[in-house]
Amino acid sequence: MKPKLFSEEFKDKIVLLTGGSGQIGCVIMNHYVEAGAVVLNMDITQPISFLELPESYCAGKPESYFLMADVTKRTDVEAAIEKILRIMGRIDILINCAGISVFTPFEKRTDDEFQSVMDVNVKGTFLVTQAVSGHMVRDGIKGVILNFGSIYGVSAADQRIYGDSGRNSPEVYAMSKASVIHFTRYMARYLSPHGIRVNCLSPGGIFANQAPAFVRNYVYKTPLNRMGTPEDLIGGIFFLTSSMSEYVTGQNLLVDGGFTIGD
Repeated sequence: MKPKLFSEEFKDKIVLLTGGSGQIGCVIMNHYVEAGAVVLNMDITQPISFLELPESYCAGKPESYFLMADVTKRTDVEAAIEKILRIMGRIDILINCAGISVFTPFEKRTDDEFQSVMDVNVKGTFLVTQAVSGHMVRDGIKGVILNFGSIYGVSAADQRIYGDSGRNSPEVYAMSKASVIHFTRYMARYLSPHGIRVNCLSPGGIFANQAPAFVRNYVYKTPLNRMGTPEDLIGGIFFLTSSMSEYVTGQNLLVDGGFTIGD
């Protein structure tokens, strides 16, 4: 359930969310729609239940719509933003949630793997932020931008957690998320003269039916004694994109059950 203090906060807000088709993105979209917002999902994968953004929109009805776009391609991003502005007129909140990783070991990292992670996680965040912030500045929108980092953007992964599961937390993912966190700080200062706030939320491990041995190892290192869920992130997301945090910018909120306390 959404916190009561946010019951009117997002009514009629236009929220652009990248990566809204993923495990976390879908939950974020549902909560914003429940709170009265219109949510636009920019992704390369279209969920069956989502309709593409129509050329006409009936104001006052919270909905979620889909725009197919590759965040690593400037032409895709600019076309999607242009369509949103033509139909909706503005973007109030941008959430850069799109992200990928790879699971091969560092010693076998290929150029293509490295580039694909950096392209989505870093370049994608840059391109969408550039396009949306340009609109906000030009049209005088005192908007909010929220980027997605990771605990591994601030803390070195303990590879012992993964054991022989065949998975790991790769160096390129850590590099990309550290870049996003610092990009957040830079943009917070850069956009502050225009009244635009920029913050980052860094989740800990989210349960997604991982191997039992990995889950046990991860939980052992987590003071709150469990992995996270997408719903655990909503309070922080709502806080950072609402007027409750109107004096907060350039910050990275760790939502990790205490995993990074000792780092």
